[in-house]
Amino acid sequence: MTDITGFRGWVRYQDWFEIRDLRLRPRRPTDVVIRNLAAQACYTLVPNVASLPAHQGKARSPGHGAMGIVEEVGSQVRRVKVGDRVVTPVLPSCGTCYSCVRGEWHACGHKNDLDFATEDAPPFAELADGTPVWQDHTGGFAELAVCPEAWVVPVYDSPLSDVELASLACVPGPGWSFGLFGMPVEIASKVAVIGCGALGLSIIQAARMMGAQLIIAVERIPHRIDAAKRAGAHIVLNSDELGAGVVSKIHELCAPDTPNMAAGGKPYQGFYHGRGADHVYEAAGKTIGDPTTGKPADTTGAAPVGWGYQATRRGGTFVHTGWIEPTSDPRFWPPSPGPFDYEGKKYLSASYGGANVLRDIPRLAKLIEMGYLDAKSLCDPILPFEKGDEALWNSLNRESLLPIITYDE
Repeated sequence: MTDITGFRGWVRYQDWFEIRDLRLRPRRPTDVVIRNLAAQACYTLVPNVASLPAHQGKARSPGHGAMGIVEEVGSQVRRVKVGDRVVTPVLPSCGTCYSCVRGEWHACGHKNDLDFATEDAPPFAELADGTPVWQDHTGGFAELAVCPEAWVVPVYDSPLSDVELASLACVPGPGWSFGLFGMPVEIASKVAVIGCGALGLSIIQAARMMGAQLIIAVERIPHRIDAAKRAGAHIVLNSDELGAGVVSKIHELCAPDTPNMAAGGKPYQGFYHGRGADHVYEAAGKTIGDPTTGKPADTTGAAPVGWGYQATRRGGTFVHTGWIEPTSDPRFWPPSPGPFDYEGKKYLSASYGGANVLRDIPRLAKLIEMGYLDAKSLCDPILPFEKGDEALWNSLNRESLLPIITYDE
C-alpha cells in the first residue's frame, strides 16, 4: 500500500487559504482513510475564500462532498475495505443510533459532528511545523480525508465517472432525494422549484422523472433560467421581475382543474380555495459576498422561503432546502392565517433530502447509470485540485452550476 502519511491539502488558517504539505495524525479504530478523487466546491464552502480569518482560530481543511478510494481502515471498521470506491456524503448513516433505528436517517446522531473540530474529533493532520489541522466535515479539499465509518458509503462496481459519483455527495444528491424519497413528487402533480442552481435543477430532474404534469421554476440568473428549461421545467418565472408576485403567479398557474367538488374539484376563491402547487421546493438560499451575477433584492434568502410556503396549496407539501440567514422580517414571513391554522401543509427540511444515504446513494447511482438522472449537466466547471480556490470563487459568483475539483494526474 502507498505511504499515506504525507499529502497535500487546502488549509484555511489566520489570513490565508493555501495548499500546504500535511501529515496524518494517528487514526481511531472506527476511522477510514480515503484518497480523494473528486470533490464538490459547494456554495456553503465559499466562506473559505470570502470570510477570512479562519473560524474559531483553528487551521481547517474544508469540504463535505467527495468520493475516492479507501486507503486504510481502522480495526473496528466493517462497512468498507481497502480499495473500495466510496462516496463521503454530507450526511452519515450509522443505522444504530436513536434516530436511525426509528427510520429517521436524516437525523442520524453522528450529524452533530458537523465540522469534526470537537474534543471527540481530534485534528486529522498537522502542518510541517506541527500546527494541528482539523478536517471540516468529511473533507474533500485535501488529497486524503479521514472519516468515521458512519460517513462512508460504498458504491462497489459502479461504472460512473469520479465526477458523477462526487455529485452524489452533496447538492444534486440531496436534491434528487428530496423529490424521490424525502418528500416525493406524486404522479401528475403540480410542482414549483424556487431557485435553480444545481440543487434546484436536481429537484426539477426528480420531478420530471416522477411524472409531474407541471413543473414551474423560479430563477433570476440567465444561465440558470436556461438550465431550468433544459432540466425539464415547463415554465420559468423571473424572480427579479415578479418579486413577491411569484406567489400569485404560481397560484394562478396551479388553480384546481375544476371547481366542481362533486368531481374531485375545489373552489377557486375563499379561505378554503384550492390554489397553489401540490409540491413546492425552496432551493435558493442566502447570498454571500458580491457575486458577479448580481445580488437579489433579498440577500438573506428568507424571501424565497416565505414565497414557497405561501405558494403551497392547502394540504400540499413545502420543502425548505436553502441556507438562509435568520430573520423575522414581516415582508418575508406571512402572518398566521387565522385563529387556527387549518392549512394542513406538510413541511420538510432535512439533511440529504431526507434519504438514507447508505441505501439511497447506490440507488441514485443506478438511476444516473440508467439515464433517468443527469449528473454531468450539473457539474461545471471541472477544475484540478490546484485550482480549488478558483472553484470556490466560481461557486460564490454563481457563474456556472456546480464546480468540481479532481485529483487526476
